[in-house]
Amino acid sequence: MNTQALEGPAHVVTGVELDARGEIRRVRWYLADGGEVALAAGSAPRPLSDESVVDTLEVVDKLLEAEPVVPLFPGQRDLTAPLVVKVHVQPDGTERIEVDPSLPGCTLRDLPRL
Repeated sequence: MNTQALEGPAHVVTGVELDARGEIRRVRWYLADGGEVALAAGSAPRPLSDESVVDTLEVVDKLLEAEPVVPLFPGQRDLTAPLVVKVHVQPDGTERIEVDPSLPGCTLRDLPRL
């Protein structure tokens, strides 16, 4: 099993809400032990908190504070590269969140809708 060991807690994104332009507006996530964040299919880390829905700005804040954020795709297959959520600054200065590395079928827009 390919696992990504992270120190401390990690935020696990399980769903998204899009705005009218198709941008991520809100995410559903929970806090998990970073050491349990697994990349193998069907493996979800044990929650340390209840799931909650937050605005994208809160995700950006956590990322800027160097807190790890990872996506959890239903039926996620074993991947050679760990998937993490990162902040991408657009040419106009706005900040967006997206999965890195960007792979077909593994973007935040591919997660279940809220």
